[in-house]
Amino acid sequence: LEYFSRHYGQVFVEDGREFTVKEALVGINQILDDQMEGEGFGTPVICEPISRQFLRIFAQKSQIPRDQMQKYLRGTGIGPSDFLNRGWAEERKKVFYWVSPLEFSQEKVNRKGSLTRDFDQAMLLVGACYPESGINTKKILDESFKPHPALSHLLDWLIHNGSDSEMRTATTIARQLYTRWKAEHQSVVQQQISLFDMEDEV
Repeated sequence: LEYFSRHYGQVFVEDGREFTVKEALVGINQILDDQMEGEGFGTPVICEPISRQFLRIFAQKSQIPRDQMQKYLRGTGIGPSDFLNRGWAEERKKVFYWVSPLEFSQEKVNRKGSLTRDFDQAMLLVGACYPESGINTKKILDESFKPHPALSHLLDWLIHNGSDSEMRTATTIARQLYTRWKAEHQSVVQQQISLFDMEDEV
């Protein structure tokens, strides 16, 4: 927090997107949670703080009752609206549901501008790999795609912790396609890694 305060206004999640005080506080809380839980919990540590919180709550689950969600988020510095506003979850009759990657990708794929958040990119690629998506995954990757350094880690996590077998199967396909794309676009991948200053982690 001291380091963040010293450089406030010059800390970025990515090129052009500033790292906010709220995100910093969420990240600090997660570091403390990691220390209490010990190793083996499995959420990718290089993911953005709000993405990690979402993964913790929905690991291998498709829905969470509202009271349970509030209990999970108490003291974290974020609320359910952070997930709802990003389109990752929806609420119906006091229950929060993990939005299907298929629905997410069909809604986002034709919007102008590429998705830059780590979990947005993962949801888009996974959703595109559902058999009925009608989305050209190769086109997504070939059109100036700038992968977040956490994307590979997120796909690996989703293969084992997605909410159902359909999501996990689609993620396996997405992981294979992305691995092939990454091997053919090393310069783009390295540029993103250096932008995030994550050479050691990745």
